Amino acid sequence: MSNFSNEVNYLYFITGIISGYGGSILFILGIVGNFINIFLFSYLPQLNKGSTLIFLLFSFIASQIYLLVILLSQIVYQFTGVDPLSIYLILCKIRWFIGTGSATVALHCLSLAAFNQYLLTSRNIQRHQWINRRRALFMCLFVIIYTMGFISPNLVYYTHVKNAMNQTQCGVTDPIGRTYDVYNGFVIYSLLPIIVLSTFSFLTWWNIKHKIARRAAMERSLTRLVFAQIAMVLLASIGFFIRRIYFLYYTNISKNSFQIAQDNLFNIIFLMIGHIIHSFSFYTYLFSSKAFRQNILSLFRKRQNRIQPIGGIRMKTITQTM
Repeated sequence: MSNFSNEVNYLYFITGIISGYGGSILFILGIVGNFINIFLFSYLPQLNKGSTLIFLLFSFIASQIYLLVILLSQIVYQFTGVDPLSIYLILCKIRWFIGTGSATVALHCLSLAAFNQYLLTSRNIQRHQWINRRRALFMCLFVIIYTMGFISPNLVYYTHVKNAMNQTQCGVTDPIGRTYDVYNGFVIYSLLPIIVLSTFSFLTWWNIKHKIARRAAMERSLTRLVFAQIAMVLLASIGFFIRRIYFLYYTNISKNSFQIAQDNLFNIIFLMIGHIIHSFSFYTYLFSSKAFRQNILSLFRKRQNRIQPIGGIRMKTITQTM
């Protein structure tokens, strides 16, 4: 019996380590990376052109909000033992409304960026003009509005509940609310973005492979960055998708304490994989694009030359001091 209890406690210990330290690493990397992305895509002339920029900026900002609302409370609980969500009901509701909503907005705006890149590589030249910056802005605002509509039931269903040990937690007791939350996350957050990103990434790759469109070097560079981010998001989303499927079919099955501890460990591992979606975009760009790395280095060098991603050739921009 003692060995059984030790194994259960060990699983909970490993779960806490992954949640606390793993979450802290992802949080720091994500906050720093998203901030740099927002700055670079707003400041560098090589990156802040075209309508795809609008979709990416909304995605970066939404990911930043997600990390601050969802991941930060998890880290606080792991290191202090105090769960702010179980103390303040308003934080409980905000976490599952704004946090879940911002995560959805981030993925859907990235999906729109993938769709826009497909249009820019289309044989039909008129399609290149379908989405300008103004339309991209309105499309992102529309994403926010319909996401708020889909997530708004969380404001009602999420509340303070008592667990088996008579401890207060933030959760859902209503069976309708629990079912809605599971299927909403399964379809809107996981399945739909995976389908859209996969489809338009393939169609864009097909257009590029068959040289259907001749594009400027800046557009080619941005397409490579978007492709790299989509590949990272798809890999992480598949892991998160597996988690959703598992808990969709096995949540209501009776389990002993060891199986519950295993489920908690399984849940936190795939939850960490899900956090990667909102933490690793900058580092994906950094590892996948030499031009992106060079432009970052140019910001820290006290010189007047800035590297442009045009066919691998370094172009010089001359600045004049007044």
